[in-house]
Amino acid sequence: MDLSGSNQPVCAFCDSKRLGLVMDFGKVGLAGAFLKPEQFATERTFPMRLHFCKDCYAVQVTDKVPADVMFRDYFYFSSSIGTLRDHFREYAAEVTRRFLDPAGATVLEFGCNDGVLLRPLADEGIRTVIGVDPASNVVATIDDSRVKVINNYFTEEVARAVVAEHGKVDLIMANNVYAHIPDIQGTTRAVAEALHPEGVFAFEVHYLGKVIDELQYDMIYHEHLYYYSLLSAVNHLARYDMMVFDIKPIPIHAGSIRFYACKKGSKHSASVSPAVVALEAEERARGFDRYETFLAFSDTVAAHRDELIGLLRDLRGQGKRISGYGASGRANTMIQYCGINHDHLDYMIDDAPAKASFYTPRSHFEIFTSSVLGRDDPPDYLLIFAWSFFDEIRKKNASYLARGGRMILPLPKVSIFPPPAP
Repeated sequence: MDLSGSNQPVCAFCDSKRLGLVMDFGKVGLAGAFLKPEQFATERTFPMRLHFCKDCYAVQVTDKVPADVMFRDYFYFSSSIGTLRDHFREYAAEVTRRFLDPAGATVLEFGCNDGVLLRPLADEGIRTVIGVDPASNVVATIDDSRVKVINNYFTEEVARAVVAEHGKVDLIMANNVYAHIPDIQGTTRAVAEALHPEGVFAFEVHYLGKVIDELQYDMIYHEHLYYYSLLSAVNHLARYDMMVFDIKPIPIHAGSIRFYACKKGSKHSASVSPAVVALEAEERARGFDRYETFLAFSDTVAAHRDELIGLLRDLRGQGKRISGYGASGRANTMIQYCGINHDHLDYMIDDAPAKASFYTPRSHFEIFTSSVLGRDDPPDYLLIFAWSFFDEIRKKNASYLARGGRMILPLPKVSIFPPPAP
């Protein structure tokens, strides 16, 4: 079943029609839509194109999929990743120290997932901690009486209800979700509605500069609609009388950035950090406001695809067994864009138990837990789709490596670990 997109896309941020096509991925299965064999026949595919807005500089997937299709029954559980748990504990402590009087503060996170940030915020003694998320199966796992959960999208209506019950919010947070929202204008209006005049809007997103520098085209999928530069974020927030006053590079997910925003005229607006000024100048120098920059990126991605497929074909030609590791949205983009199929891989492995016995979208690789690596016939190679968590995966699977197993890293460049002997 196919769902066709508009052939005349408009910018989700500024409604401009002056968009330049960067990449066309064709019709793809949803990156997070894991399924069972009985669902193969009715699996839906969707067009996916990446565009650059020549007016506000936003890089975006322009083919929207109904949010209920993607997020009502979701397979991504943040707390299953140790690196993320540690990150959010440190994050909670930092924002509390910088911006809050815990005993009287109200904090709201939309896209809260399974509460991986809400719990450490509550541990900081925040008076009111609110989580908003539409994924019913995920928020059902939050079992903490200190946290108020709203199983919904963060809309203007929800924002007004929150303010009516709790007052204006001192800190609104959005982590790895502000790039996921089809109606980004509506959600940003909700932020402006709920935020205290002296409050802070802190959001983490994957940084466009890292996508370009490390060829992270695997970050491009329908759930990740937007790829933020500082230039595009500043232009967007300005339409809602908000501004960026500080930034912080974040190593999580192989290169995120945290934006600290506030309302214009607030106390924070008077002290824009030097890092903001420097990054804006750097982005202009690198051409993040020019279409040609992204056309060059597209050409480099195509060359990477050819290199990776060539390696997989060579290894299979030698009779090697290869499996994928990390059945994530990123994996599914790479699999579908590169044309990886059962001629290249046998199956997938993932550390999230909820994915076991499901199959990847469109490519239909069965997913197993990492316990399969303890069998008598483990794969000779693991293609590490979750390459941004390689250190964690390598340590967790040290016994597999000790038995002679090897790992293929697809990005930032194609390589094998341990490296082949000279």
